[in-house]
Amino acid sequence: MGIGSRLFLIIFISLGLGIFVSYIIAERDITDTFQKHIINELQNQASLLAEVVDEVDSIGDLDASDSLADRLGSASNSRVTLILSDGRVIGDSDVDTQNINNLDNHFNRPEVQDAFLKGKGWSIRYSDTVKQQQMYYAILDNNDVSPNVIRIAVPYVNVDSAIGSLNLSIILIALVAFIVTSIASGIAANYAYRSIADLAYATSKIADADGKAKKKDLKALPTERTDEFGNVAQSVSQISEELKSKINLIAKQRDQFGSVLDDLGEGIIVADIGGKITYENEQVSLILNKNELIGKKITDLNIKSLNYLLKRAKKKKRADIEFEIELDDRSTRWVLATINQSKTTKEFILVVHDITQLRRFSSMRRDFISNVSHELRTPVSVIMANAETLVDRALEDKKQAKVFSKAILHNAQRLSDMVSSLLDLSRIDYGELKLNIEELHINEHINKAIDSLKNLGKRKNISISCSCSKGKIVLADKNALERILNNLIENAFKYSESGSTINISTRKVKDHLEISVKDSGRGIPDQEQDYLFDRFYRTAEARATDEKGSGLGLAIVKNLVNNLNGEVGVKNSTPQGSIFWFSLPLTTS
Repeated sequence: MGIGSRLFLIIFISLGLGIFVSYIIAERDITDTFQKHIINELQNQASLLAEVVDEVDSIGDLDASDSLADRLGSASNSRVTLILSDGRVIGDSDVDTQNINNLDNHFNRPEVQDAFLKGKGWSIRYSDTVKQQQMYYAILDNNDVSPNVIRIAVPYVNVDSAIGSLNLSIILIALVAFIVTSIASGIAANYAYRSIADLAYATSKIADADGKAKKKDLKALPTERTDEFGNVAQSVSQISEELKSKINLIAKQRDQFGSVLDDLGEGIIVADIGGKITYENEQVSLILNKNELIGKKITDLNIKSLNYLLKRAKKKKRADIEFEIELDDRSTRWVLATINQSKTTKEFILVVHDITQLRRFSSMRRDFISNVSHELRTPVSVIMANAETLVDRALEDKKQAKVFSKAILHNAQRLSDMVSSLLDLSRIDYGELKLNIEELHINEHINKAIDSLKNLGKRKNISISCSCSKGKIVLADKNALERILNNLIENAFKYSESGSTINISTRKVKDHLEISVKDSGRGIPDQEQDYLFDRFYRTAEARATDEKGSGLGLAIVKNLVNNLNGEVGVKNSTPQGSIFWFSLPLTTS
């Protein structure tokens, strides 16, 4: 095939594509214009009908109103419906009088709703009454006392037929233009194929697989020419640049949209009407512990709750459910799933939330209230019992009165300590505790804590040693550090056996200093270690001994350490005992 023939073929295809695209655009614009024209015609007819029917609710009986609707429908060559302000239909030109009362209430029809709200409204939808697609236009009548609606409708098939006729005309015109231009293209190709060869080659190669123009093909266009070929080359170059810009914009918007969906923290699935997944974001795989969902059906995920949810959504268009799933590490995750069905595309949009933390917080709140009530009940009961005894008979016996008074004082002090600890925890939780972070020599504060608690050791014949690195400086608040050390060392004294030794040690872990307090108690069962720093939690050993405590000390330690950008934990020691440790940031200097 020679250059002329190839050039003719390229021009032939290019013109065909151009005419096809032009047809698509023209068909769309003509459809919109014709539709607007029909709406305007319906509006004019409805306005005339509103002038004729001044007050719909004053027409009289149903026969009269339906007869009026029939006459108006016949005169306007359309379907006319008379609707009262409560949505009842009292006349319809396409419905017999005896069937009027069987019609549904029209108050919720979209065009009627718009008419009541805005004075007029229109819609295109399927009519259950006449069993076909209809174009509706509704308008309020001129009655100010009891506004009612006059609605006019025409079969949409008529509009489709008219548009089809116009489309046929456009196709014929396009076909004629195509034939004429094809002949002209053949003549032009035979006459000037050498001049067009470079342009034809460039235009045939102008787009790659991604729709992006290649620079070398743009340079090959004869844009410097001043004749028609030069104009075409310039136009092609401009179109290519605009197309590239729009493609880049669409790609950017698509990436931004995907990033937004991924950053929501919620899992999102879009499925078609059959339940086949067409879109998923990154979060949904993490939450549901499932991978590569696109192309699968929701029922293939083997999550019964989602299958049930999908069935409900098909009936009610919207549904939600809470369920739990088992993860690979045998732990469970609670999920709240909400599904909606799009009114337009009929697709299902499933949104899943990880509510494990919310459920845990809810459980913690219930436990907290229960524990507070339990912990307060004992000292309050003791105070009340001793106070009642004093009032009844013990005031005269000074010795007994002193015993009861001491019991009251002791339990009042317990209450005071508990309330103080609760207030401290509250201030820490809400960020009201002001911390003054400064450089502190850790050994000085460890020794200070040991000195302040040495009397506890003397009572139980317990010694304490410190294997601490010298010269270590941490970033912490002085008061918070002292409270952490006092709590941990005091706990070690409480649960260590008589004649044993408590050891305090430090070691550097990356950019933090880890401080450990080792006791010689019975140790802490592994199943209890995860809960040890929870509020009001006390181990079975602590509950079985005479050692009293609020159960808040370790919770305060954990919160203080976290606020100092450190970590805290516990582990069992060999051969016996426990090691409580916490870490604090080291200075960089």
